Amino acid sequence: MAKTYYQILNVDARAGFAELKRAYYRQAKRCHPDLFGNSPEKTREFQLLALAFDVLTDAGKRREYDRSLLSDNELFRRDPEKSPEPMMDSEADDILEELIVGNHAPPETSLATLLADLEKTEIFMTYREGRDHLRSARYDKAEACFTEVVLAAPQNIVFRICLARALTAQGKYGAAVKHYRAALSTGRRRKPRQQLWRVRRELEEAQIRRLPLFGRFRQWFRPKPADFGEDEADRMIGELNRSLTRAARHQKLEHRDDE
Repeated sequence: MAKTYYQILNVDARAGFAELKRAYYRQAKRCHPDLFGNSPEKTREFQLLALAFDVLTDAGKRREYDRSLLSDNELFRRDPEKSPEPMMDSEADDILEELIVGNHAPPETSLATLLADLEKTEIFMTYREGRDHLRSARYDKAEACFTEVVLAAPQNIVFRICLARALTAQGKYGAAVKHYRAALSTGRRRKPRQQLWRVRRELEEAQIRRLPLFGRFRQWFRPKPADFGEDEADRMIGELNRSLTRAARHQKLEHRDDE
């Protein structure tokens, strides 16, 4: 019988981020391919470890994974929680942005290769730790984590958005506006260009809170945006994202069959 992700990391089903982080480092020392002459067996073991860590440190992925494990005699239940909206133009864009920490990642970049790089692993871990703080309303600690990863990877849009949200939650609207604008500026240079509509709304809300009277004045005189419907390029991107999702599910099924 295949091991669960909790068993792969050797943690309890209720393990928090700090415990998952310690478990990842502990287990990585036992199967990192570089320590075993790039053994195919150890490489596969490490990839599974990286996958387990990725899923269990992401609230949405972990919730879905837990549901797939639960049976009629489930040992625990988690409170229902609405899946968060993507920060960028799609969930696929969020995932790619999170994994590609630097500005010039090679096409074959994956979670396993990302976590194999110690420097990038630290950035990834710090980002995930910041997200854990943000979900738990520890906004000052979230700000510290996101500030660190933004300094390490200033062109990462998701890192900028998270830092802006942590700042907004603390009433630091001026600093939040700066990072929202930086995220939008980076998005405009992406191919395809990132529209980041949700980020625009959050930026506007931060601006209104920063200067309430000026923000209300702008809203009164701003023309209502026209509805142009779905753009052809957006439709194609959506189709690509759905194809990638189907391919990922197929790969997961093949992996289960191999086990």
